[in-house]
Amino acid sequence: MPVYRLTPVQGTEQSPQWRASSIKPHCLWIVASNEHEARRAVAKATVRDGTSETLAPWKDSELVSCVYDDSKDLAAGIICIRTNPRAAAAREAA
Repeated sequence: MPVYRLTPVQGTEQSPQWRASSIKPHCLWIVASNEHEARRAVAKATVRDGTSETLAPWKDSELVSCVYDDSKDLAAGIICIRTNPRAAAAREAA
């Protein structure tokens, strides 16, 4: 199955919608059949208790981009999170 990369749009990190997610605005990858399913699965997996999944920032294309990305080899049901983009960029540059 395809892998999708979800990336928060720069400058949207302060949006109140991020309070609905248990994951801070970091880049992540997930296996899904299409963009809609990728967004839905991440929203469902990260929704905070007592918060509606419909408020999840991962579903909002103005807050998060979602593109096909075969650079990761993931098993179904796994969300791979890049929490420190500067460290990852430094490793890739080395």
